Amino acid sequence: MKVIFFVLFFAAGSIATGQKLPQGVKMDTVPCSYATGQFSHHFFKNNEVIGLIEPSSCHYSETQGGRVNPLVYADFYMLSRKDTFSTKSEALTWIIELMEDYYKPAVITKWQKLMVQPPKVRLKYPWDWTYKLGKFDGIFKSKSLSENKLTLMTKDDRGQSEILQIIRTPNTAKLTTVQVMEITAMMNRAVNYRNPAAVGIVIGGKTFNTSENTFLEHMQQRHFWYADDQEIIYINSNLLKDEKTKYPGVINDILGSITWD
Repeated sequence: MKVIFFVLFFAAGSIATGQKLPQGVKMDTVPCSYATGQFSHHFFKNNEVIGLIEPSSCHYSETQGGRVNPLVYADFYMLSRKDTFSTKSEALTWIIELMEDYYKPAVITKWQKLMVQPPKVRLKYPWDWTYKLGKFDGIFKSKSLSENKLTLMTKDDRGQSEILQIIRTPNTAKLTTVQVMEITAMMNRAVNYRNPAAVGIVIGGKTFNTSENTFLEHMQQRHFWYADDQEIIYINSNLLKDEKTKYPGVINDILGSITWD
């Protein structure tokens, strides 16, 4: 009976060539079907296959003048980039550089300024993002006659990804900040502001309670709550997949730019 050995490398540590995988990236090693002693490698991040390296002869009887074709194919799926190399070491260098660049935190050098009224907020946001306004009657028992919700969005493979939402609405029911947090947790069971306990953060001169959680094992959510006798402000960020490494710093920059009119 033919035995196939399947080796998993779960740590983003050293590979056979001494090259190091980016943080959060894992690699498996699978014996080739036709080339004895040759192996292919799949790369994973967040339980998703993001790339492949394999000898050209791995699954086919590919020969040149009676010898096995020594070329190595590499494919980084996230950018639909492919290339061919003479050695596996060269292929690894190429795909690791692409992964490191793709997953590194975004650095924004060009910003737009935005002032909307309502919901009466000023901020900056990346020049290639978009925004939309909406009316949120929702869960906070608020009676608002105008738009009270701002959503910042970025383009991705799915079309547009809603990264940050700001709701600023009258506190019609005179809810406390804790009550607003409790209502949010009732609507989103992934929210747990008690363990660890929500902490305070100042945004635009107002002190918010904040906590974060993972939603459905994939989305990283951050929540910011504020309430006084006059108004409720709820800020929510939602980061998926590679957004979780690209945009946390950008979110902090946006929050730091906010002023309340």
